[in-house]
Amino acid sequence: MPDLRKTTGRQIEVSAAIFSNERDEILICRRGPGGNCAFLWEFPGGKREPGESFENCLIRECREELEVEIEVGELFMRTDYDYPEYSVRLLFFKAKIRSGVLKMDVHSATQWVPRGELGRYEFCPADRDVVKKLAQEKRSAR
Repeated sequence: MPDLRKTTGRQIEVSAAIFSNERDEILICRRGPGGNCAFLWEFPGGKREPGESFENCLIRECREELEVEIEVGELFMRTDYDYPEYSVRLLFFKAKIRSGVLKMDVHSATQWVPRGELGRYEFCPADRDVVKKLAQEKRSAR
């Protein structure tokens, strides 16, 4: 696949959260209609604004899209993915929900999924390596 950053010049930077609960379930969100990932699952987050840190981006996006206040933890994984229309750089952070009740302002569904069952869901292509790493993390923790 050609390097789209060279051909289109369009790169998007995204922060995403990996929320887990006391039952070791991970929060995933289903996208709505439209775009190249319509109705696929993803980790919550969004596009970074110019001059904004990845951590502050994640706080803002979770406030806007899920109506929750969060605490951003350690960087879990960074990945780059080339879609046909653009290239995306994603930084995935472990995070905790501090307050608020999850709302679906942008997504068509949210779901807490046991870590070992994440592979049963169809994720956006850019998120698939994170799903694999989360599954490996569980196996290595045993």
